[in-house]
Amino acid sequence: MKMSFIALISLVLLASGCNQNLEVASGNERLEDSPSPVVNPNERPLAQAVGDSGEKKVPPFAKAFFMHMWVEALYSTPKNKNPNPKWQSPLKDPVNGRVWCTDCHVSGQIDFAKIPKMRTPFNDDLEKDKEFMVGLMKKWVARLNSDEFGAKAKLKGPVTCLTCHATNPAETP
Repeated sequence: MKMSFIALISLVLLASGCNQNLEVASGNERLEDSPSPVVNPNERPLAQAVGDSGEKKVPPFAKAFFMHMWVEALYSTPKNKNPNPKWQSPLKDPVNGRVWCTDCHVSGQIDFAKIPKMRTPFNDDLEKDKEFMVGLMKKWVARLNSDEFGAKAKLKGPVTCLTCHATNPAETP
């Protein structure tokens, strides 16, 4: 009996101590009566974000995915629908002389090990955006061929978009 009385007193003290920072704010508001947020199902804030220069703002993980794919296309048969069977890598040494992110991104500010090749639905949407993809590829081809970056020294000659996107002439209608 004495133990239950002590336990009861302890619970009362504990409950009153917990209540000291509690502010009661009751009104006649109910969650059911509050307005629901309006959601536009066609809105894609990440895909629609545009920077000051008019260029879409694309998160680094999305660009990294395409960069991995692009660099891979320099040393392995392109994955287009009708690849040219006579395709050859534009690299002097496709096995040991591959192009790396750090050949063009020389500042050392980005840790590329933390940006894995990861396909997301966001990448799928960007991949369908031909204007975005063409702009990205042209930018990367220009960097690859530039004397300003180390990647050019690994090439047999200048690279163009058709280096990887050349289709099989026999399959062309």
